[in-house]
Amino acid sequence: MEENTETSAEILRVTGMVVAAMRLSTDPVTAASAESVASLKIERTEQAIHLARCIAAFTTDDSLATEMTEFVGESPKFLVSKVLAVNYPPEQCTGEHAELEKRIWKVLYAGRRERSRVKETLVRRGAL
Repeated sequence: MEENTETSAEILRVTGMVVAAMRLSTDPVTAASAESVASLKIERTEQAIHLARCIAAFTTDDSLATEMTEFVGESPKFLVSKVLAVNYPPEQCTGEHAELEKRIWKVLYAGRRERSRVKETLVRRGAL
């Protein structure tokens, strides 16, 4: 029971930090999506960390992307390499976090951001 409490607290800490940063984002799509993060039903700490990776990869806000990469502790290129939806349509992604990436893309970004724009932003940042 104590381990579940610690895990829940860590999930809340990580998602809370991500949501707080999203709210302050200069990227209007990301900022507007902050309140929808709760609907993603993050259940494990690793999923919360992957949420931060996805936000770093999908946002057009360079400062937010830098903040997420620093929080996760991965270089931008390594972080982006772990987000399969950058290179493949989310419905074609498979792997450990594929379902989460599909939910993040659908709930937070679908219909408001083209994958080509995401890739252009990542190329400009030198993350691809």
